[in-house]
Amino acid sequence: MKFHILGSCSGTEPMPGRHHTSLALELEDRLYYLDAGENCAYSSYLLGLDQLTIQGVFISHTHMDHVGGLPHLLWNLRKLCTLSPENQARMQGRSVPVYLPDLDVFEGVRKMLLGSEGNYETVFSLEPRLVADGLLLDGPLRVEAFHNRHLGDPKPGEPWRSYSFQLEAQGKKILYSGDFRDLSELLPWLDGADLVFLETGHHRACQLCQELVQSGAAFGQVVFYHHGVEILGGFSSELALAQEVLGSRVAFADDGTCVEL
Repeated sequence: MKFHILGSCSGTEPMPGRHHTSLALELEDRLYYLDAGENCAYSSYLLGLDQLTIQGVFISHTHMDHVGGLPHLLWNLRKLCTLSPENQARMQGRSVPVYLPDLDVFEGVRKMLLGSEGNYETVFSLEPRLVADGLLLDGPLRVEAFHNRHLGDPKPGEPWRSYSFQLEAQGKKILYSGDFRDLSELLPWLDGADLVFLETGHHRACQLCQELVQSGAAFGQVVFYHHGVEILGGFSSELALAQEVLGSRVAFADDGTCVEL
């Protein structure tokens, strides 16, 4: 399996060579998106990823730097179907699940698609699904969601709006943090993870590395993504500090980085 970093930046001002957060998982001729920041369709297409193998989109929370590219990604699927009869046949009758913790946002995306050319008439369908604690997908890829406190605690009777994901495939476990408040929210899912994606938009990487070690959990490679201005302002020095703690097990993602398991 391969993880392609389509966007490595948090919701900062525009940064040269970086786009907002999105990853694509390439698994057994299937493609899955984790978050959908700006230009995720553009980046994945230019990387040569076959977007018509899409099996689902998983949105951790609906801040713009995680969902701003979703309309274009879904629009591009329709556009690709218009390019050839072969593309159309590949998508004929298929359903594309879109997992979000707030389905009102999907309705906004749907209205944008309907307002574009062709009234978004397609040979496939979009299936919005609500992200909540528990199993979201079970198959070649298993995806389980658990809430975090990035957006605070919900009021009584209201749902959680921010999630992290645990992925399992080919005997490997991957932890995808999304945005989170405190590492303690992720610790129950950390032990046994072969690959850990942690955001740095709200944390210092070196501090997180120290907390990882102190947790006593067994984990493999750590990749930091969703960089904020503090990290981007001292990219090399911040990476060096993190590597003082975890050595070669830690990496900072750039747009276009590919991580293979």
